Amino acid sequence: MPVAPTVGVVIANHNNCGFIAKAIQSVARQTVRNIRAVVVDDASTDRSDEAIRACLSQLDDGRFRYIKLESNVGQGGAIRRGLAELDTPFVCFLDSDDLWYADFIARHVAAHMNADIPVALTYCDSHIIDADDRILAGTAWWFDAIPTETSPRAIDAALVPTLDPQTGELAWPINGEITFHPHWTPDGATNSTASMMFRRSFVDLVLVPPNEDLRLYVDFYLSTFAALLTGVIAIHEALYAYRMHGRNKHSNATVMGGKYNSSTRSWESIRTPTLQLIRAVLESHAEAFRMAFGEGRHGEAMALITGAVGEPPPPPAAEPPKPSRSGVLGRLFGKTDPSPNGPPSR
Repeated sequence: MPVAPTVGVVIANHNNCGFIAKAIQSVARQTVRNIRAVVVDDASTDRSDEAIRACLSQLDDGRFRYIKLESNVGQGGAIRRGLAELDTPFVCFLDSDDLWYADFIARHVAAHMNADIPVALTYCDSHIIDADDRILAGTAWWFDAIPTETSPRAIDAALVPTLDPQTGELAWPINGEITFHPHWTPDGATNSTASMMFRRSFVDLVLVPPNEDLRLYVDFYLSTFAALLTGVIAIHEALYAYRMHGRNKHSNATVMGGKYNSSTRSWESIRTPTLQLIRAVLESHAEAFRMAFGEGRHGEAMALITGAVGEPPPPPAAEPPKPSRSGVLGRLFGKTDPSPNGPPSR
């Protein structure tokens, strides 16, 4: 019988010394053992390096390697550096302040190996926890969210956990539901970086912008590309904990309930530039995308993105050449400049 593919993991860290060890340990505890993991410290200025080395030393696990960068390259650059150490057909990216549950990789590999449709991306729901691992919410509301709801509805009892009054532990029933989303929609949403498993070949195809253009929000960039070009699969179970600790680079707000804003930053200020970057890559690498997915899918992706962000602005008109000093003097004194674009005549 076939065996499951090896999965690569990149844990990109910047100044999360208080959480990075728990993230690494959550990877080491995966029920799937056939993994390769790279921890990349993106030039942290706190005690992250000390925490990473201590954790890896204690684990003494040959599946892990560590790279410390001397200059900060941002999320995209750190992920790219980690990928350079891996040759696995599937890859995941764990944010260093989040943590996976033990069957995260197993459930994602199983979803990718469904006998219906292959996709570039699977993603799952998450619990929201605080800095001390205490749960704040049983779901990320944006995971496969219904854009608008106007009527009361029942909540399935299977979505309500049981609480052990002695230990305080919560337990949810296993939810085997998965959903294939064949097309990208402007109102659709996946989840954060730690929710995702990608085909490596797809990441290599689309992760082409320079590091400076992807210092953050690699998850939104990659997941949008996947939805545009292959469709995506949602796993309807929280397989990891997304940590909101007050110092997140994006989710620096609090859990208010409802469709709360997880960040104090305007989402539109993030969404529009990222979609514009995706459109630019679709244009500049059109031949590669057409070869991989066909002209029809590439054309559909271009139309969807253009519909969301509008046509690109026209290039600025070239300024007319400035007349040379001799040309100006010539016109003043009735003479012409024989070479208006050349050097001044002597």
